[in-house]
Amino acid sequence: MSRPRRTARRSAPRPGYAATLRYLYDLQVLGIKTGLRNIRTLTAHAGHPERSFPCFHCAGTNGKGSTSSLLASMLTEAGYRTGLYTSPHILEFTERIRIDGEPISEKTLVEYTQQLRPIIEKTGATFFEATTCIAFQYFADKQVDVAVIETGLGGRLDATNVVMPLVSIITNIGLDHREILGDSIRRIAREKAGIIKPGTPLVTMAEGEALDVIRAAARRCRTGVFSPYDLLDIQRVERRSDGAFISLRRKPVNLESDRSGHRKGASVRGQSRVARSRQSDRWRHMRVWLPLAGEHQVANAALAVSALELARSHGLFRKAGPDAIRKGMAHVRQNTGLRGRMERVRAGWADLRLDVGHNPEGIRAVAAAFLTRKMRFPYAIFGAMKDKDTGAMLAALAPCVDTVVAVRPRIQRAATTSSLVRKGKRLGLDIRHGGSVVQGIKKVQSLVQRAGGVRPPRVLVIGSHYLAGEALSALENKT
Repeated sequence: MSRPRRTARRSAPRPGYAATLRYLYDLQVLGIKTGLRNIRTLTAHAGHPERSFPCFHCAGTNGKGSTSSLLASMLTEAGYRTGLYTSPHILEFTERIRIDGEPISEKTLVEYTQQLRPIIEKTGATFFEATTCIAFQYFADKQVDVAVIETGLGGRLDATNVVMPLVSIITNIGLDHREILGDSIRRIAREKAGIIKPGTPLVTMAEGEALDVIRAAARRCRTGVFSPYDLLDIQRVERRSDGAFISLRRKPVNLESDRSGHRKGASVRGQSRVARSRQSDRWRHMRVWLPLAGEHQVANAALAVSALELARSHGLFRKAGPDAIRKGMAHVRQNTGLRGRMERVRAGWADLRLDVGHNPEGIRAVAAAFLTRKMRFPYAIFGAMKDKDTGAMLAALAPCVDTVVAVRPRIQRAATTSSLVRKGKRLGLDIRHGGSVVQGIKKVQSLVQRAGGVRPPRVLVIGSHYLAGEALSALENKT
């Protein structure tokens, strides 16, 4: 992005980082606008930065952040300068925009916001639209080799959907954001499938009627739909408390057709086909360490590897071979800052696990992972957004928790503790008011001290990215 011309007169001082965040967050009062008009105006004003780098585009109900981070980590380990755009953040806003794991600097965020501010205000752009344009401009200016872009909400009308990806990813389809995306799986799948572009292959874990909708959209775009299981044999060979060793074996696949036999159209956008008979950089089998617990994370890892392999099958990212895949998985947290995925945080009084599961499907996946390892939690700290199905979330949590302390994160969208307690009691849960996140942590600490015991008990913190962020800040003495 070009900098303002120097003038003889001294320019007014730039607003600081805190003021910039206030400005961006104030854009949230505009709500969520579905449509691409604003983002197209913003990116056109900035010179279409989104066209200056190749990218992968990831949508889905759950698992987008993990899948995107795993893919970005593999590309970083291969030596490619890799941008990663995810949302929401957990501790700091700058976490959303990273290159090789390093967040955008506060100074750079201030500069870009100031330069884009006139067009942001002219268009009435929302918080997410403005942030997305900043990310695109930053990646373009830093000349990334590739970027991994996560949608914010939906797909078809999401602000990120101005990109033209090499490969598209739809993790799965569940009932979330129904007030915006639709009240049925088919309608939500139709919105997510809006990221499919002509000639761009798609990899997905979607099933049933959602997959039917996605296949129909792919046929209209004359492109192929793949499952990771079309491309790979995937097995968990050893489960541990903090992750798993998994076995990946490549399958011989006809990439000209998807699994329904539909003939693909063009190749990966902008790239000529290469002879697939070349096997010099192909791998057949590998055993890798995945430091993320739960079967859902094995699925996310499979999606990330499959997306990379689809790109590599067209002659791209030749350096991203077995070593990059192994190291990318093993170092995903270090390379991307990924946090809040069944993350273990030890305090003197408790053994805490934090997860950003924020809808019924996400919490069911986490609960299943703990139950498989025969882990129960005497206490859980739970808080969620009021637009979520909080009753179903509590029901999903019930099998692995004894006592729930309901809290309300510091965000207007958060559900009140009264509403959570009321729904929990209807389910027969032992659920109690906790107040704020900090107050809820103190309440659980008090319950633990009263109960006594030789070992610090397990405590689960779950329900929202915002909850995880506030809890981490409190537990790590950052507030």
